[in-house]
Amino acid sequence: MKISLSEQLILGILSEQPRHGYDIERVITDRGMRKWTDIGFSSIYYILERLESKGLAKSTKSQGKEKKLYSVTATGTSVLKNESKKLIEERRPANTDLMTGLATSQLVGDIELKNALQQRKVVLAADLKALHDKIPSFEYMPRSAKQLFSLSEVLLRAELNWVNKELKRKGLG
Repeated sequence: MKISLSEQLILGILSEQPRHGYDIERVITDRGMRKWTDIGFSSIYYILERLESKGLAKSTKSQGKEKKLYSVTATGTSVLKNESKKLIEERRPANTDLMTGLATSQLVGDIELKNALQQRKVVLAADLKALHDKIPSFEYMPRSAKQLFSLSEVLLRAELNWVNKELKRKGLG
């Protein structure tokens, strides 16, 4: 069964432990997933309903403000495992937005390109600092979260290195 990346991400969060929608939002925010996922807060419940209709998650009524507690079904666990392995095995570009911007930048002048790259450099440095600020709390996270932080750090450093080289190579630095 094919599932969307949003469904897979939420299913993966649920596979750690049953959660309410607000708790899923907190995990997405706390782990810095907001930077690379398109899941908005308002779509979490819609995705949970889709997962439930596909038989990949189930809900139970709970007490308090949050009405439903969601968990993964056996089918959901199996689908999640298979889809996760596929995404890890397949090689796809990690930064399609940047790559699209570069592929279509023929109308961008040198000064504008320099400014855009310098702005990206500022954002990358801020993202790297924010990531490092979260690392002390990372020892209690599941392996998957630790791997995300580690990969994020490597990718941020690599992209920052590329931006610096590009600015220098083009004489824009």
